[in-house]
Amino acid sequence: MTAYFKKQMDKESNRRIAADISAYGKEVIDSELFRKAFAQKHHTNTTVGEHTLNVTAAALRMCYALEKTGLRLDRRAVTIGALCHDLGIIGRYEKFENNRVCCRLHPIDSVRISRKLVPEIDHKTEEIIRCHMWPLNGWMPTSAEGYLITVADKYSSIRELLYRPALPLLRHETAGMILGALVCGAVG
Repeated sequence: MTAYFKKQMDKESNRRIAADISAYGKEVIDSELFRKAFAQKHHTNTTVGEHTLNVTAAALRMCYALEKTGLRLDRRAVTIGALCHDLGIIGRYEKFENNRVCCRLHPIDSVRISRKLVPEIDHKTEEIIRCHMWPLNGWMPTSAEGYLITVADKYSSIRELLYRPALPLLRHETAGMILGALVCGAVG
């Protein structure tokens, strides 16, 4: 594959990611809480907001690849689940006595928060959010989308922890498109 062709494929993937986030996650990315996620440190080198966008991009890229094999996935559930999976971490130092408690309980708080941000959230998406810490918290995913988010979360976490200082894990254009949507609704 030529470098030019790969770059064009990346641009198209980034456009699809931004479009899916805009189509399915607007209520989340437009929220004040999501903006606060960029001020909360996470995995030493990133913020909850950066990690969330990394997980969302990784999950959607996996989703697109799996869809090419004929697997039908719920991109809405993947997008909302990824965007909401760690919102319960925001304010962790005030809410949780230590990292172990945070690891176990933040998914429950993330579900509670997601219900406020996305009033029509379905049971599958709530389960994706609640189970994303498997196997660490014991709640096993109940859908293909749940496993996809769990894998995307672990993949993104490992990348964030290994790269010091944190390297931009999203392609620059994707981050710009997403942040543009946050600031002025430029995507969609």
